[in-house]
Parts: sequence; structure tokens; C-alpha cells
Amino acid sequence: MRNNNRAIVRRLSKQSFLANKSRNIFALIAVVLTTVLITAVFTIGISLSDGMQQMLIHSYGRSTEVDFQYLTQNEAQRVAEHPLIEEYGLSRLIASTTEGVFHQAQGEIHTTDENFAEFTFSKPTTGRLPEAEDEIALTSWILDAMNLPRELGQIVHLDFEVAGNPYSMDFTVCGFWDMELNLNPYGILYISDTLADKLLAGVNPAETRMGAGYYGTTKLTANIDGKLSKVEENVDTILQDTGIDAKAAGVLFNGAYSATGSDSGIVAAMALIIAIILVSGYLLIYNIFYISVMRDVRFYGLLKTIGATQKQLGRIVNFQALLLCVVGIPVGLFLGYLLGIVLIPVLLGFLSIDYMPAPPNPWIFLLGAALALVTVLISCHGPAKKAGRVSPVEAVRYTGLAASTAKKTKRGRGGAKISRMAWSNIFRSRKKASLVIASLSVGLILFNVVYTLVGSFDVNKFLQGHINGDFLIADTDYFSFARPYTPSYTLGEDLLSDIKELGGVQEVAKVYYANGFAPIEGNIKGGLINSQRKRILAEKPSLSEQEIDEIIEKTDFSAYGDSINAQVYGFDNYWLDKLEENMIEGNFDREKFLSGDYLLLGFDGEGMVQVGDTVTFSLDKDGEKRSYEVMGQVDYSALNSLGAHFISMPGFSVYLPSSEFESLANSDIMSATVIADEAAVDRLQTEIGALLVDNPEVDFRSRADYIAEMKTDNQQFALIGFTLCVVILLIGILNFVNTTMTNIFSRKQELAMLQSVGMTAKQGKKMLVLESIYYMAMALLVFVTVGYGISYCAVNAVTQGSAAYTYQFSFAPLVICFPILLLLACILPIQVHKSISRDSVVQRLRENE
Repeated sequence: MRNNNRAIVRRLSKQSFLANKSRNIFALIAVVLTTVLITAVFTIGISLSDGMQQMLIHSYGRSTEVDFQYLTQNEAQRVAEHPLIEEYGLSRLIASTTEGVFHQAQGEIHTTDENFAEFTFSKPTTGRLPEAEDEIALTSWILDAMNLPRELGQIVHLDFEVAGNPYSMDFTVCGFWDMELNLNPYGILYISDTLADKLLAGVNPAETRMGAGYYGTTKLTANIDGKLSKVEENVDTILQDTGIDAKAAGVLFNGAYSATGSDSGIVAAMALIIAIILVSGYLLIYNIFYISVMRDVRFYGLLKTIGATQKQLGRIVNFQALLLCVVGIPVGLFLGYLLGIVLIPVLLGFLSIDYMPAPPNPWIFLLGAALALVTVLISCHGPAKKAGRVSPVEAVRYTGLAASTAKKTKRGRGGAKISRMAWSNIFRSRKKASLVIASLSVGLILFNVVYTLVGSFDVNKFLQGHINGDFLIADTDYFSFARPYTPSYTLGEDLLSDIKELGGVQEVAKVYYANGFAPIEGNIKGGLINSQRKRILAEKPSLSEQEIDEIIEKTDFSAYGDSINAQVYGFDNYWLDKLEENMIEGNFDREKFLSGDYLLLGFDGEGMVQVGDTVTFSLDKDGEKRSYEVMGQVDYSALNSLGAHFISMPGFSVYLPSSEFESLANSDIMSATVIADEAAVDRLQTEIGALLVDNPEVDFRSRADYIAEMKTDNQQFALIGFTLCVVILLIGILNFVNTTMTNIFSRKQELAMLQSVGMTAKQGKKMLVLESIYYMAMALLVFVTVGYGISYCAVNAVTQGSAAYTYQFSFAPLVICFPILLLLACILPIQVHKSISRDSVVQRLRENE
């Protein structure tokens, strides 16, 4: 008997399903769109996470590994012998080189043992690690760059320096391995320990560590015993037991370990986007089935009169939804995956990550299908419940109007007006009206957020962080952010004079750079002590002041040597206005500054220098010391485009007039900015490029280059954002179209009755059009109030502190969307009314739904 009942339910479900063709089309589109969006988001999110994890694994190795980057050999031995170290690998940095093929991607020469090579995925897959003095193992792309075949026995020539001593040596390749340049922005070369010992003779790793050269320091990569969650705690124990300073040792947790924050960000973004999609999909699917149930309420009432139970009626609705899922979800999964695959390279390009294709992840399809199915079932739960509760008596009397309490008769002088009738008709079913307005509003609000964010791109603000003129000329290393800038002495006065003589050039403004050395005394020493105090408090906030003082007294500050780093910049007169406008403390006196007796303070994180202090430093280790009075402090972040793109810590930066550098025997011009006539910019692009052909170590960028780069990123972001917005907005429009069409078709008898008592066809169309316009007006009200509030909060939160975006209010989304929606609101009711008007009034009055 139970099987017969189920068969009857399935048969009735199929018959009802086939009878609702228009409903099925809208519902199928809704299921497909919802599944497409969910799958696309999962495809992008999971692939992005997999790609970043792949990059991190190849860059850093296993997640429990910790790098002690800058140890002396004695310190490395103490760490290696600690009981918490499960296994470890050792490597020494011998030298780095930017000569030859390493001009764009620096080469680093190391030693290694088997463990270190294995942990860092740099163990030769062809050949072996070096043993003899003239042997070398390296990444395979270096051979490609040298135009050498990937074969053992190739002769590789290297030019490099160790502690100021130049070397020019030939090596025989004994091993190589593949490693993508985008995973490691430098070339790795391994030499033998025998040769390393000779090259490092007389080099003190502790001193090179303080000078930020790090030559001869030992890098220990360790697999820490214990759980992943205890890694930081265990490392603290190791450092405490061995007496090693974490900052000096350069402790670096594995990228895969620290990537949990990035993964959490990806998960949070995915969750937010999917939540919006689910809400939009739910509103559309729920509305479609809700209207369908209300339209077939008499059908469900008749089924109840012949014995159908509430549970069986609910199954009929759910079974129809499952039939739609059988078709819609597979199609949506396929299209969503394709959409995600198309957008992944765009998104990764926007994030400056090279595309690394990953195999299809089954979780994409499982999660996409599961969420889409759950969304459909939840959407149909309310309508199914409604169908099951229909009583036969209510079904026979059902007219499509919500039951309401008796109201007082409305009185008016103007009689019944079409506009009033249209307004009353909207709220005959408040739930239906709310669903349509909410669905439209979600899409419009999201579109406004993305449009406002894209439109908030501030070209001038972006350029201030990169270039302050028409062209920026500098050493090629200056344009590489893979490593800190070091004085290169490649930009010469002769070249800049030639550029200045070009037609249309108004000014060539130079910025000099030097690594200064300030004696550790007075306030500078006090700054180091305060820095140590903050670090101790951050690590152990429960300590008392007395306990902290005791720790500081035992701290060996001699590890810093007798001087601290000072980044020294020399500015041409052209930049004086920029210095003055960015003063945050003190008063700028141009005449005093140009005298060469004063300086301006930039970055000083430790509070080592105060306005009014006298600062003494030399521009090279053994050079002449000079003293300057601190005139004031400048907002160094506003001068980022004129800086070396890194901050030396602990230390500080200062700004001097260029005359202080011009008097030096060997000064480094870090960059030169060309200010030109607007009409000459295009021509100068070619002419400057021609002058630099014979200077391969010098490169240049133009304003147009930076604008094009940022606009490309902005366009890629816009493509992703608008794709999502358009689909969600389409869901809202489909909801409106479905509601309007169903509403008019279900009121065929009502409209015919109105026509029979005197309403003209023109008045009927007007009433229906006004109803649609009222829907749009209420969606507009929500959009203008709630929508713009959400847009302001969301976009302002993103753009605040951004180097390229400034919140810009815009009416453009309103101007773009509402004329289209208004046109739809006018055309759709007229077309549907035209369709139902093909039958005569008498035929429509006799029709029994």
C-alpha cells in the first residue's frame, strides 16, 4: 500500500511538473545560476588556496620547519643539539651576485648538506651536490639563462665578491634541479664546504650579521618536535635555552605555517560571497515555488479531498524541486567550473601571483552540488509546507488575495484612481512584494559596492607612491622589490646631463643614497634599550619593571657593534617643496637646510633621534664623521616613491641636501626623476630609451607605465566583481519578471471583471505598469538608503589607508541600472497583458483556474 502511495505521489509530481512549463523554465535558470556562482567561487577559492600552498611548499618545505637564518657556527651547533630539534639541515651564505644573468634575479651562493637541500626542495634531481672545489650545483633555469644545455659537466663562470674581495671563477656543473623563478625570485647555487672555508677565511659572521651583509652566517632549517600549534612556544624554549636572540638569529616560521591567516582570509571572503549568492538564490527559488503553490492551490485542495495527506502534498513540491536539481545542478557545476577556470588567471594576475594550474579538486563539485541542493530544498520547504496545509474549503474559495481583517471603507473626493488601485494591489501579498524588493535590492547593492570600489581608484594618489614626474630613471635593481636596494653607482652624471639636454626636458631631479653609520651613544643607545624593553613586554607581559630592567642589564648590546644603520638620502632643490609640505614636526627653513648643517628625520621606529638633537654619522664604515642638527621630521611614508623601498631596522633614515653628496669622492645617485613638457612626453619615451641602450644596468619607467599597470589590475578586479554582480542582479531581475508574469496570469479573471464593469484596456495596462514601477521605486528607496550606507561602510573600510584608492561617492550605478529596470517595468506588463488579452472578456470570465 505504501509503495502504491509513493508511486501515485511521483506520478502526480511529474504531471504537475510538466504542467508548469513557465515555472520550470524560471526555476531551472535559478538553480543553474545559483550552482554556477557557488561552483565558480569554490573553484577560485580552492584553486587559489592550492596554488598558494603549492608555492609555499616549494618555497619553504614542510609546515613544521623553522628557519634560523643568521646564526654563527657556534650558535648553529647549540641549536642543532637541542632536544626539541627532531632533524635539521645546514647551509652557509657565501656571497650574492647580480652580475651577468643575475642582473634581474640575484644569484645566491651557498653551501648545503643533504638535509637542507631536501627540506628546501633544492636537492639535485640530476647529478649530485658538489664535493670538489671546482664543482657547483644550481637551479636549471640558470643554465637556460646562460644558454647552456641542461647537462652535467657544463662550465659556469661566476663573478662575485666575498667581504669586499672580488672573485672570478669557473665551475663544473655536478648537479641541477628544476625550480620555477616565480617561486624563488633568486638563483640558488651550491658550492663545496672546502671552497667555502677558503672564501670565508677571516670573515666574522657576527660582524656581517650586524652589517646586514650576512656573509658566512649559517642557516639552520629545523623540523621541530611536537604539534604544529606548539611550534612558536617550542622555538621560544630553544632560544631561551641556547641564549640566542631571535631578532639577531632571524627566526622565520615556515610560510605554510604562517599561511593559515591567508587561508582564513580566503575562507572568510568565500563565505561572504557564497552567503550573498545563497541569499539571492534562495529568494528567487523560494519565490518561484511559492507563487507556483499559490497558483495551484485549488489543485492541492482537490488532492486533499480525495485523501492526500499533508506529508504527501509536501513531497509533491519537493519531488518537483529534485527533478529540477537533476538537470540544473550538473549543468551549473560544469558552467561554474569553466567560469572559475577563466577567472582564476585574472585574479592571480591581479594579486601578482603567476598562474599555477592545479588538477580539478573533487571538493569543488561535492561542495557546490551539496550547497546548491540544500539551497533548493530549503527554498522549497516553505512552499511545500504551505501546500500541505491547504484545506479543501479554502482552496475552492481561493482568489489569490491574502486574508485580512475588515477595514473601514475608504472615502475620497476623486473616486477610484488607477494609481491608488496599483498601490493597493502591491500589498495584497506583502510577503511576495518583500521577496521581489529584497531580491532586486541585493543585486543592486552589490553592484554599487563593486562599482564604487572600482571607481575609487585614484590615479594621482597611486602615482605619488611610485613616481613624482614624467619619467623615473634608476639602476635596474631599484625596480626590483625582491631584495633591498644597495648603492650601485651605475647612474652617472654624464648620462643625466645627456638626458637633460633632450628637447622638452624641464628638470632632472636627483636623489642620492648612502648607508650611514651612527655611533651607538646617547639617545641612540636609549632607543635600542627602549626597543629591547618593548620586545620583552610583548613576549612576557607579566614581567615587572624590575625584572625587565634586570634582563636589559644582562643584554649584550655589543652584538650591534659600535654603530647603527642610518639610511641617508640626498635631495636636489627640486624636492624641497615636497619635504616642506610633508613636515610633521618642526619648521622647515630652506636656507638653513641648504647650508648643510641641518637634516630632516624620516623613519625612526625606536625613537632614537629627536628634533633639536645633533646627530653624528659617516657615509661609509671608515669614512669621515659629520654632525648635523635635526631641523624637523618628515612623513617618510609620503616620500616612499623617492626612497629605497625598504626600512633598515633597528636604525633610522634622514634627508640631506644633495650638496652633501656632491662633495663626496664616490656618491651613489639612486634615482633621477625627469619632469618634461606634456607635448614632449611621447617623444622622450623613445629618446630616453635610446640613450639607455648602451647602459643595460640602468632602466626607466614612465607615468604611463605605472598608470597602465594599475589600470590593468583595476580592470581585472572589475571583471571579477562585475561578473558576480551581473549574475546576482540577473537573479533579481528574473525574480521580478517571474513575479510580474505569474501575478498577471493569475489575475486574468480579475482583470476581465474590471474590464466588464468599465475599465478600458489602456487603463488596465496603466495599472499593471504602475504596479511594476512601484516595485522599482521601493527597490530604489532601499538602494538609496540602506544600499549607499552599506557601500560607504564597505568601500571606505577597504580604501582607508590604501595607496591607490580614495572613496568616491557616485550616482553612476543608479543612472546605469534604473533606466534599464524602469524600461523593463514598462515593457513587461504591457507584453503580458497583450498575451492574456487575446481571449475575449467573456472567455476569461468563464475560465476556471
